[in-house]
Amino acid sequence: MDAKTENSIREAQLESFGRLMAGMAHDMKNHLGIIRESNGLMGDILEMEPLVADEVMVERFQKSIAAIERRIVIAAKMMHHLSGMAHRPDTPYSSFLINDLIEEEYVFLERFARLKQIEVRFEFGDDVPAIISDPALLQHVFYRVYTSCLELLEEKQTLTIVTDKEDRNAVILFRFSGVLQMEPETVRDDLLLAAVAKLQGEITVIDNDQRTSDMKLLFSSMNV
Repeated sequence: MDAKTENSIREAQLESFGRLMAGMAHDMKNHLGIIRESNGLMGDILEMEPLVADEVMVERFQKSIAAIERRIVIAAKMMHHLSGMAHRPDTPYSSFLINDLIEEEYVFLERFARLKQIEVRFEFGDDVPAIISDPALLQHVFYRVYTSCLELLEEKQTLTIVTDKEDRNAVILFRFSGVLQMEPETVRDDLLLAAVAKLQGEITVIDNDQRTSDMKLLFSSMNV
């Protein structure tokens, strides 16, 4: 792979990382805003008298506390996954499970599907082999394929992400319905294809029966 292509892949990877962080920051602002509003509501409630004797006020107070707790749990989960994702580039090559990587990254990707009103489902295989590769680069590839699938789907449609094994290989399938006769040229991003090649993987498009199509990513479990 020539140096120009290598640099272009790195630039595209950093762009993906930046977009993921921007999406996370947007959601975190929403969560923190609701926490602030809930705290304000509790402050208003506490100033009212008599609080204990007013069942309506007590109920509002309890709901506010529960809302704060839910948002704190969500924010803590996002920060936990952010820490893991941020440390992926620390080791250019490592052994990891794609199920863990996808679960970690999807915390930051869910917003993109929600904005387009697309339902995303997961079918994680139990015995998908670990691969030895560049986890940060695979995060970039997953993001690009995921967003490409969202562009092909319409509102209210469903994207199912499946992980499986094929011989000694780990497979990620992006399965969606309502898009017929999808051609291999659907994957037109040369930098994406170059990144997949750098991971020693393959990307293919498969038309199935029953109005479903797959984008398939395959990676060798012995990738070095």
